Amino acid sequence: MKNRHLKKGFSIIEVLLAITIFAIFSAGIFYLSLDTIQRDIKVNLNTEAILYAQEGLEAARNIRDKNYLLLTNGDKGLFLNEGSWEFVIAPEDIDGFYSRTITIEDVYRDENGDIDEEGLYFDSDTKKITSEVSWLQKGVIPKSISLTSYLSNWTGDDWIETTCTDFDAGTYEGTETGITESPPEDNCDIVLTAVEMGSEYFYFGNFGHHGNDIIVEGNYIYLATEYSNKGLVILDISDLENITTASEVDIGHKGNRLTKAGNYVYMGTQNGALGLTVVNASDPNNAFLYFSWPLGGLGNQPTISGSNLYMTVNESGSGLQIFDVSAEQLPTPLLIDSYDFDNEAYIAKINGNYAYVGLGDDSLGLRVMDISDPYDITEIASLNVGEEVNAITITGTIAFIGTEGSNDSLQVINISDPENPTIVTSLDVGGEIEDLVISGDYLYAAVDNQNAGLAAINISNPFSPYLVYNLDIEGKGSGIDANETYVFVATDTKNKGLVIIGTTVASVVESGAFTSQIFDTGSSDTRYNFIEWDHEEVPSASVKFQLRTADSAENIATATWVGSDGTVDTYYENPRTIITLDPGKTGVRYFQYKTFIDSDGITSPAISSVRINFTP
Repeated sequence: MKNRHLKKGFSIIEVLLAITIFAIFSAGIFYLSLDTIQRDIKVNLNTEAILYAQEGLEAARNIRDKNYLLLTNGDKGLFLNEGSWEFVIAPEDIDGFYSRTITIEDVYRDENGDIDEEGLYFDSDTKKITSEVSWLQKGVIPKSISLTSYLSNWTGDDWIETTCTDFDAGTYEGTETGITESPPEDNCDIVLTAVEMGSEYFYFGNFGHHGNDIIVEGNYIYLATEYSNKGLVILDISDLENITTASEVDIGHKGNRLTKAGNYVYMGTQNGALGLTVVNASDPNNAFLYFSWPLGGLGNQPTISGSNLYMTVNESGSGLQIFDVSAEQLPTPLLIDSYDFDNEAYIAKINGNYAYVGLGDDSLGLRVMDISDPYDITEIASLNVGEEVNAITITGTIAFIGTEGSNDSLQVINISDPENPTIVTSLDVGGEIEDLVISGDYLYAAVDNQNAGLAAINISNPFSPYLVYNLDIEGKGSGIDANETYVFVATDTKNKGLVIIGTTVASVVESGAFTSQIFDTGSSDTRYNFIEWDHEEVPSASVKFQLRTADSAENIATATWVGSDGTVDTYYENPRTIITLDPGKTGVRYFQYKTFIDSDGITSPAISSVRINFTP
């Protein structure tokens, strides 16, 4: 019996202990829940206060939109009157819990046009708006939320120039307009005048006769000459200041056009019996005649595509001949097909599955051949380019055609559809074109003109090329090639068969200016607010402005150009700067701006738009 009573007593203690632990735990959960509720209330109050502060800014913006002059300095409350906000005495009571105050202040800017509380320049068309909402947390702890924004007087007028028509009404001084892509239509930039010119000039000759054609590969020049005992001359140009002859090869006659593929130089010759000559130039310093081959006429331009040689022949009935010149066939090339144009064929250029052939026919001088099957070539198109075709070079879907014509001798042909080539435009480059080559954004032409033997054409837009310059190379140009640095011209001048010119260098003038047209604001009480512009910046270059005003268009011509402090010694150098006028001005109805541009000598800053904000 005693043991049973002891066990019962321990059970009561355990129950009491469990009740105590549960009570403590329940109290903790209660107070934790209470604290969470209080935090949620605090967060909700902050969020609600932020929304009221944001509403205050939007209300001030709504009032600004009605009349900017209603934004007078001081503390304001807000009242919503039939859907429209109005200012009232501050502070404004919200639901008997929050207080809201809208504070309006003046804005000042520094010399760069940036907002600065200690700035020297008062901005009459901008106000600082602060919306503050305050309340008492738990009825005793002061809390507040504040948001700030800046509102401008957008009701002022803007005079904006951005198009070619706008700018062209002004005056350029070492500057020009550069047309930019649409939209908008007629869009232009103001840039410094571009300068394009050859960088260096060398010449080398003393071959006894002039050069006919030229190929440059690595440190060697391969020159076809008019000298019958030295039809091919190979020059070492590793040192341009000391050009040396690597080899002279007697090909049995005068050399015409040439090309190089692998170790071989293929040449057309002025020998009716042996119109094709091949020289082994695996060692340029010991080149030798490999073989000659009859073509039935004088050989003109050889062109290699894969293992096939396409040879134009200066003989009616021979036209274009295709040979297999694979290693297995040499030195006896295999004729696999030919085409009779019933005319002399001067030049052929391969582009994919098509050969573009230039003829001595002045009615249909350009022919297009399908060579997808070199054993069965077919003519698919012809085009009248006005004259016989001497030269062809291709980039993308554009073929540049050099013709015999003394005027508009460069023809630009769209070959995007080879079966329907069309003339895009033509260009006068100073005379008959003998040869063409492309390097970078430039097309170079060997011109049959004693005083302008080289022409450089800008083809950065191949559909709209323009002549950059003609250069007197003291002889007629006959053949041409180029690398990234130099243009090499074979010349029709005895004892001076080669001229070397630096490729065209594009640069800009170091400085220039542009003066706008005169603008009439229509008001003798005009207030000028700020000047703003957009431009593409260039390191080590600069763009800056000055303005002048007058009471008449006649008097503005003698008005003083002034900058940001109203004197001739300063400029507006940062966009959106407050305008300060000349104290000695005759009036304010008429105004002009002038921009001054400096470059790094290579690239010009480009001004795309200019904006003058004023209140009439």
